[in-house]
Amino acid sequence: MVKPRTQLSDLNVCEHGGEQDGAEVIDFSVNLNPYGPPDFVHEVIKGAIDAIKLYPDTECSELRARISQKFGCDTGEVLVGAGVSELIQLVTLAFMKNRVLIPQHSYGEYAVAAKMMGAKIKRIEMPDLRINPELIMAEMKPNDVVFLCNPNNPTGQYLVKNEVAQIIKEAERIDALVVLDEAYVDFVKHTFPAHNLSTQNMIILRSLTKSFAIPGVRVGYAISAEEIIKEMTKIKLPWSVSVFAQKIAAAVISTEGDAFLAETIEKVERSKEKMENALGMHSDANFYALDVGNAREAKSELLGAGIRVRDCSSFGLPSHIRFSVRTDEENELLIHNFSLEKKT
Repeated sequence: MVKPRTQLSDLNVCEHGGEQDGAEVIDFSVNLNPYGPPDFVHEVIKGAIDAIKLYPDTECSELRARISQKFGCDTGEVLVGAGVSELIQLVTLAFMKNRVLIPQHSYGEYAVAAKMMGAKIKRIEMPDLRINPELIMAEMKPNDVVFLCNPNNPTGQYLVKNEVAQIIKEAERIDALVVLDEAYVDFVKHTFPAHNLSTQNMIILRSLTKSFAIPGVRVGYAISAEEIIKEMTKIKLPWSVSVFAQKIAAAVISTEGDAFLAETIEKVERSKEKMENALGMHSDANFYALDVGNAREAKSELLGAGIRVRDCSSFGLPSHIRFSVRTDEENELLIHNFSLEKKT
């Protein structure tokens, strides 16, 4: 039997939330906007039916134009992919040389993509479960690829402008590459425009899945220097972003999409405040990581109550669960079950 490449010997499938097991539950394991998808998305899908007989636009021209207009950059500085996960793999295929730096507890696909390329993975310690920019800069070496999830999944910490700027400055000094994954940035209350920082040594990754609750539509985009985008484009699959994904993404990156976000994110913020007051916790994002002693047991017990949470063992946190902010009624059910757990 043919053996796989040696780089795959210790590679495991990355775990994610949103298990498709047919159970009727309230799913707190996925960090989605609880008020989506927008109603207008359904009309866009209907209108795109006729386009199913056509090959998708390999360059995603309309969508890239909308993204570049939104961020005030050139279309040559934008690349659209089948979700952030495809873009992560394109980064490693194009720029991974020897080593990758990843915070100790962060999104699992970074390590999967690095292992595919046979790169060495250096985990950066997170004292008190927080990313420390100084520890990253102290470890950074030439040609390193540094993955930063901002806000970080699963801990919810958001690195502010001066913290990210310091890391970028050091990356430019020694010629390393910083990948800033902003998949959940729409849920952060006070943000800064990362695209206004120098992109010569930085790639920004963005997802539309979470903000508009369209996980069945695989679409995300990268913003970086044109030279970097060109290299990633060379190795991208030509039709990875479907006709439907392009049409839906173009529809949500609009004034109508902005209005939907403004209205629903405000609701999420109000729900967050109630949840944090009840649980005595804080997160910069729309999700929380909570120490429950044994994540596997807590997940099983909550599932029995019709609530699904994320076991954080795959993040290196076997005592923690992650749960998102949903509607007030659903959040109250979760809080109620946490109260019952404390009493038993």
